[in-house]
Amino acid sequence: MRPALLFLFLFTCQANAFQIPKGLTAGDRKEVVRTVGLNSANKLLTNPYPLGGYSGFEIGYSMEFVNVRDLRRLGCTPGGAGCANTGYSDDTEWRFSRLTIGKGLYNDVDLFFSFIPPTGPERISDYGGFLRWSFFQAQFLPINLSALVHFNQLNFEDIYMNRNVGAELIAGVNVDNFALYFGGGVVEARGTFIGPDLSGVCANDCRVGAGDPDLNTGNRTVSNSLRETHTVIGLSLHYDNLFAAAQVDRYRDAVYSLKAGLRF
Repeated sequence: MRPALLFLFLFTCQANAFQIPKGLTAGDRKEVVRTVGLNSANKLLTNPYPLGGYSGFEIGYSMEFVNVRDLRRLGCTPGGAGCANTGYSDDTEWRFSRLTIGKGLYNDVDLFFSFIPPTGPERISDYGGFLRWSFFQAQFLPINLSALVHFNQLNFEDIYMNRNVGAELIAGVNVDNFALYFGGGVVEARGTFIGPDLSGVCANDCRVGAGDPDLNTGNRTVSNSLRETHTVIGLSLHYDNLFAAAQVDRYRDAVYSLKAGLRF
């Protein structure tokens, strides 16, 4: 797929939201952190070779596809006593986009910033970035090794907030206008859920009940943390200054991502 066609596909592929059930137990909350939190971590989605010092610059638009099928079974049973869920959700996939800007800093160190564009009716925001250092480049082979650290902060419709911090080791191979990269690392996610108000009433943004033993009585929230390893495999195609990238991140489930952009 040429980068121009991929651009058209990404811009016409609309982002969508989904429902996080109410009445979440401790086990349910960890499932949400694993599905929504970890899977929304920042992705490399670019050529593994460094941008090239002060002159290097990149801008790209990506779309990520997350499987949220397992969230449908979480929370209290719709119609049950005291359950605020009105029915089971039929959402199976979460799609969201990111705009990424990268700049070469010094020698083989690159810095990337990313955020979810404020488009569409969904009240979802995300910002973050990653720092990449290509610490090894073979002299006689088109192979390089990179280390990167990344961070992002997600706000999902003001009912769930998540912070991801992670590190990865990536090996890349560049041949002409094609690049292949793979590697893995660890991501730590911390998710925060809204609880009832001070009177114990659970409003529309509430996802945990007043009797939850983990409820923070000061700020009426509940937080859960999770750390997992994951693997990455991706490829990048280039045509002049245009590029297209595809990547698969494997946590417990697979997250698929596509990106198109300009690289100078």
